[in-house]
Amino acid sequence: MKLRRFTSAGVEMARQYLAAVKESGDVENVTLNGQLFTRAALISSPAYSDAIPALADLDLDETRVFDTTFAFCEYFDSLIHDHNPQSYREDIGFWTWLAFVYLPQLVKTSGAKIVLGDESRLIFNPLTFGKSHRHLLASSFYFYCLHADKSLVELPLTHSINTSGDILEAMIARQEISGNAAYLKTARTLYFNEAEGCAKPRVGGPNAPGGIRRLIDMIDQFGRTRDFYDECDAKAFIEILPKEFLKFVK
Repeated sequence: MKLRRFTSAGVEMARQYLAAVKESGDVENVTLNGQLFTRAALISSPAYSDAIPALADLDLDETRVFDTTFAFCEYFDSLIHDHNPQSYREDIGFWTWLAFVYLPQLVKTSGAKIVLGDESRLIFNPLTFGKSHRHLLASSFYFYCLHADKSLVELPLTHSINTSGDILEAMIARQEISGNAAYLKTARTLYFNEAEGCAKPRVGGPNAPGGIRRLIDMIDQFGRTRDFYDECDAKAFIEILPKEFLKFVK
């Protein structure tokens, strides 16, 4: 499939489509204005989307299944890396269209019920404060692109693709953290299970002792009086953390 972007009419139709999904519980087929409408038609119809000439030589694998958000970012970076991905950083139509390509993977389920959550998870909203980092694909991808050393971003992106994940949410809204190699290395050292390639248990959640939110508190506290930037600084930072973090240092 060639990469496309929704027009303004396509973005509006995407909103209506999601509203219909909430009613029907079906991500592939909905009824709009009394007519059957399919997700496949929405993402391919020239009435709602445009081709992107600059990306005309790229073929997106719409059938690919991603175990984690990190896996998506790896794949999409390999696809678009040489085509200036920053050009599409705030492109509402581009990221909304891409979310609809992978919509079946991005929705949550509760039993037999589909749970979409806030619209900004799927309809990219880069212009509203507090919404831009919520998009499941765009925000994660540009966080991935921040660092040449991808091991720094692997931990925050190892969650399921249909959720933003506690670790990523704790970091991504704070540029002084998301762009700082020392803090990202600290988090990986503490919380990443290298053998299994995933986060250790009991890292997320608002009340987890020694968890990611407590680490953010420590960054706020120690960052006022000391500067931490690189891998050596990460080791120094871990050494001054309270005892509650020791259970993660193994």
